[in-house]
Amino acid sequence: MRDFRVLLINCNTMLDTLITAGIGILSSCLQQNGIEVRLFDTTFYRTAERTGDEARAYALQVKKTDFKDLGIVPEERDVIDGFLDAVDQFRPDLIGLSCIEVTFPLGMRLLDAVRHAGIPTIVGGPYATFAPDIVIRRPGVDMVCVGEGEGALVDLCKRLADGGDVTAIPNVWVKRDGKIFKNAVRPAVDLDTLPQQNWDVYDKRRFWKPMGGRIAVTGTFEMNRGCPYTCSFCINSGFDAIYGAAGGYYREKSIDRLIDEMAAKKERYDLAYVYLVAESFLTTPIKRIERFGRLYREKMGLPFWVEVRPESVTKEKVAILTEIGCEGISVGVESGNLWLRKNVLGRNIVDKTIIRAFELLHETKIRISANNMIGFPHETRAMIFDTIELNRILQPHGVMVSFFSPYKGCTLRRTCEEAGFIAPDGIAGDYRLGPAMDMPQLRARDLAGIHRAFPLYVKFPREEWDEIRRCEADTDEGNRLFAAYADRYVRQFMS
Repeated sequence: MRDFRVLLINCNTMLDTLITAGIGILSSCLQQNGIEVRLFDTTFYRTAERTGDEARAYALQVKKTDFKDLGIVPEERDVIDGFLDAVDQFRPDLIGLSCIEVTFPLGMRLLDAVRHAGIPTIVGGPYATFAPDIVIRRPGVDMVCVGEGEGALVDLCKRLADGGDVTAIPNVWVKRDGKIFKNAVRPAVDLDTLPQQNWDVYDKRRFWKPMGGRIAVTGTFEMNRGCPYTCSFCINSGFDAIYGAAGGYYREKSIDRLIDEMAAKKERYDLAYVYLVAESFLTTPIKRIERFGRLYREKMGLPFWVEVRPESVTKEKVAILTEIGCEGISVGVESGNLWLRKNVLGRNIVDKTIIRAFELLHETKIRISANNMIGFPHETRAMIFDTIELNRILQPHGVMVSFFSPYKGCTLRRTCEEAGFIAPDGIAGDYRLGPAMDMPQLRARDLAGIHRAFPLYVKFPREEWDEIRRCEADTDEGNRLFAAYADRYVRQFMS
């Protein structure tokens, strides 16, 4: 196995520098088995007109930051040329592409570029998991990993190295001689059995992440995998469906193992900030939160950011977060329309519960963001204004607004396909950059206008709403007015 080489591709959106825990864990699993690993990362290539952070800063959701201050700019060299050089220099025995739906087209360009080399390829990640029939048909794809890849990728490498049969590996689909071998999903891995992440495969620039208006060396740590909830707009509903017969998908890592890894990484990489990967950080027993707080205070002591659901926010848990230096918290609001939340999104929660969560958090110095989403099927302009009205009550420090993108795996994807809003093989775009759908009751151009004006409606007096509505128009007048309001918004609410 020491002569077996794997080139992993992190097919990432441009300058989204937050480290992904998955690549680090996969790399460690391979190296643990004597397999040489190298990473080709698309992050620092110019693969888009603007970054997600730039789009969010333009829409007044985050403070503007500039990687140029650190000497970090996208490479002008074509990403395909860079990839071909990496393959030629490393000469891998297997190429493993990790991508999401947004980056799948770029990933296919990369794999198509090396078809002539005859190197086996495997594609993994959420899109491969939920659209394996689409992915396996692509000429540059030999195999697809459905579900988790830690065990599957190691098993595949061992079979390839030994010249064994690769057509019967759990979690792996194989295309061979005109046939497709579809194997069942193995049970979800016990997170405590996985090795610590290997961050040495990453470019040092990947550690610089904008957080709260500053760019800091940030570490990403997996606290759990999956989510105890099954919201229809989230792909975790898809993971639950796939793993239901295999024992379920949601798991938690033990606090002691989590803190041990965090402390080791803090020391080695001089971390200044921490992002904890947990779909709903506080949806766990209070004893677990208490132990995390005690050990984190002893061994870490760094500012950190988490995501929570409103119904998990309690006075006791908020007190712990405050004591141990939680700097930022994002609360999932999604929609302010009760009917939409309950009947479309699968979130049976009343406004009172959401409001109470924000009241508790406002008693602290934690920076609070409200995560909102617009552009759902069946949603109307009036429903979006229900969300705006709720945000006016909540008064978060940061007003985050995403476009709903019906990614493969979420329950609402089928609804959108059946309504003709997106084709079965259509690629849903980046939720930060623009609408994924053009619907009769909510046209894409109108949705884009509401999106950029959303924080203005939340923060400025109702008497100005007629003027703010003019900011929605993508015209010379509308753009000039929006620029003036944006300047005022930044000075008043983001200084």
